[in-house]
Amino acid sequence: MDDLLLEPLEAYKSRYRDAFRQNAEAYFDGLLKKSGVPEAENKKKVSAYAAKTHKIASLTGKLKKYRTLRGLLIFLSVVGVVLFIAGIVCLVQESLVAGIAMTAVGAVTPAVCIPIIMAKIRPVLKETEAERDKTQKEADALLKEAWAQMEPLNALYDDDITRKLIEQTIPLLKIDENFNMRRYDYLSGKYGFSEPLDPARSTVGILTGEILGNPFVVDRELVHTMGSETYTGTLPISWTTTHTDSEGHVHIEHHSQLLVATIVRPKPYYGEQTRLIYGNEAAPDLHFSRKPSHAERLSEDAREKKVKSGAKKLRRKQQKAVTKGGSFTELGNSEFDVLFGATDRDNEVQFRLLFTPLAQKNLVSLMTDGADGYGDDFGMRKDGPLNMVSSEHSAAWDMDTGYRRYLSYSVELARKNFVAFNCGYFRSLYFDLAPLLSIPLYQQHKPQEYIYRENYPRNLTSYETEYAVNLLGERAFASPAAATRSILKTEFLRGEGGSDKVRVTAYSYSAHERVELVPKFGGDGNMHMVPVPWTEYIPIVNSSFVSLTELRLTEREFERQMGTGPLKERLAGALDFSYGHGILCRKDGE
Repeated sequence: MDDLLLEPLEAYKSRYRDAFRQNAEAYFDGLLKKSGVPEAENKKKVSAYAAKTHKIASLTGKLKKYRTLRGLLIFLSVVGVVLFIAGIVCLVQESLVAGIAMTAVGAVTPAVCIPIIMAKIRPVLKETEAERDKTQKEADALLKEAWAQMEPLNALYDDDITRKLIEQTIPLLKIDENFNMRRYDYLSGKYGFSEPLDPARSTVGILTGEILGNPFVVDRELVHTMGSETYTGTLPISWTTTHTDSEGHVHIEHHSQLLVATIVRPKPYYGEQTRLIYGNEAAPDLHFSRKPSHAERLSEDAREKKVKSGAKKLRRKQQKAVTKGGSFTELGNSEFDVLFGATDRDNEVQFRLLFTPLAQKNLVSLMTDGADGYGDDFGMRKDGPLNMVSSEHSAAWDMDTGYRRYLSYSVELARKNFVAFNCGYFRSLYFDLAPLLSIPLYQQHKPQEYIYRENYPRNLTSYETEYAVNLLGERAFASPAAATRSILKTEFLRGEGGSDKVRVTAYSYSAHERVELVPKFGGDGNMHMVPVPWTEYIPIVNSSFVSLTELRLTEREFERQMGTGPLKERLAGALDFSYGHGILCRKDGE
């Protein structure tokens, strides 16, 4: 075991952050050297292209300025003609002063503006447009040449680079190519991990692996919830009233009012949730949950006040537990107990077994440091041997390691993007694992040997099949009447050689415009029916079929082979297909 991992925040700051960046930079430089792309020549080409684009922007600005001026002069000329005609009308009607003034101004304005447009502005516009078009062609040619220079390097990227860099930096951290059946069997049989059966959730991102032999899953789901929408309608009304004054005169008054009515109706909402699930047999009877405290945002004084106030509440909770036969007992470390906040724990012995003084110190450091990590933006739940971590930063984590993100016409931009993406990916994953790595017992606890089944009825897990069909896209499976997003669920039907035949069910809603009449009293003393337009969402279900095959090829290898041999035959007749995590998903008929 790497002892440095026993203090994960310090390990990241003192070793892993810089080591990962150095590995990423070295990997990119190795690809660049292998490609033979001339970096100096590419830099000159890119600089020349940048100069051309800057010139184009300048010329475009000049064109905009002169076109605006031309438009103004044309407008003034039109105004002049109108004035001239109005002046003639005034002269006919014997309004001499106004007529003379208007005809004079009306005649002079276009006489001045039109020559300026023709003699000055038009030639400048023509010349500038020609120069811009010429510069644009030169810029396009330079860009094409830069892309051609970079082609050998762009051809070397693949989708397994990030995984290699992570394992190189932390050899004890292993990343799977995909969520295979052996990994699922292990998680399910040993830790009680279950299938994704909830029809309101669909896996759109998946990552699995192990650290120090203990397995983890990062699952990103598209989640459907039913909420409500407030709809508003209006109805203008008017009426008259009469009254007689003291002198016997009758007065009529006109009144108006805008009646407003609202109704609340159900509406589906969709969002994504990302969580890390980690299996470890330590403290198997313990359950608790906690929410982010964002202690990193507090000053030392504010944090001290929060801890003092929280400690009083914990003391009262302990006293209440004593009188009512509960088991809650506060820890000696009030700062940890308050900030971590796992007050619903149900096994004090195992809680203390996990959260030793070193674990408490690690977690306090993690929760209060917002400079190197993300601070306390994570929730955590322990359900026996399964641990769930949900962080706010993981919501913005780009989990797609596909090679296309690296493609560029510039060595400098490619290097910057390559290093930035991979460092960001590593940081996000590391700090989702960090709360678990902060607990030394988890690292010291080695999983007992597990006996795997020799054969599995299916080749792929439901998590991977859901990811595959979502990669293909919701539109490929949604009903034509769908007006909302679709939750895609998969059902294994049968094995066909090395492939799985799967039914895909798309759950969505059709939308129907309705109008509801809502009674409202008006100022006229009458009841009025105010029309309120609203949308009714009706559940709809659509079924399709796909075949999924694990090819164990990288994206590049797949693209090179897809036009020939057995792979070409597999794709024959496919209505549509996707490829990711080494798995080919092809949509076809039953």
